[in-house]
Amino acid sequence: MNRKQALIFVSASVLVGLVVSALWLRSAPESTDGRGGPAAEGSAAELAGSVTLYFPGADGRLHGEARVLDTDAEGAALVERIVVGLLSGPDNESLFPPLPPSTTVGSVLLAADGTLYLDLASAEHPLPPVDGSQREILAAYSLVNSICANMPGIRSVALLWNSEQRTTFAGNLDTTRPLTPNRGLVSASQPG
Repeated sequence: MNRKQALIFVSASVLVGLVVSALWLRSAPESTDGRGGPAAEGSAAELAGSVTLYFPGADGRLHGEARVLDTDAEGAALVERIVVGLLSGPDNESLFPPLPPSTTVGSVLLAADGTLYLDLASAEHPLPPVDGSQREILAAYSLVNSICANMPGIRSVALLWNSEQRTTFAGNLDTTRPLTPNRGLVSASQPG
């Protein structure tokens, strides 16, 4: 990529970020999550602190694990706790976390249309550290399915990495548009 193309790409990325932010601010509901972002439907009180997190398994499927989270979280704070729970890893030793523990939650924004913008960050990894297309799909949908299953007001998730919405998450899965849950990846049985 030459310098002119790089400048155009950076300018377009900044413009897209500004437009998304402006649309989000313009359409944000009056209720907030206590950190300035809108509160999502499905507060912790409604969930009674119990969530289901979907972890990747060696069988190429996602497996649900019940977790109890602090019941004082709502909206973006609850989404952040769900993602931190995923990143901390499963209780079942035959499952694995979707991303390395060095991954953190950069920011969480909920648009009025039910789209969640989730920025994941890692100083150690400039690109999402996922090896192979199947692992990439499982990592992305571990996040998307876990968030959407536990937050009824969220219909889709736009994944960003180090504050950038990438064309693909890690080389294979198209992330130019928000992802909706893929229930076909969820296993009906528990891994052995």
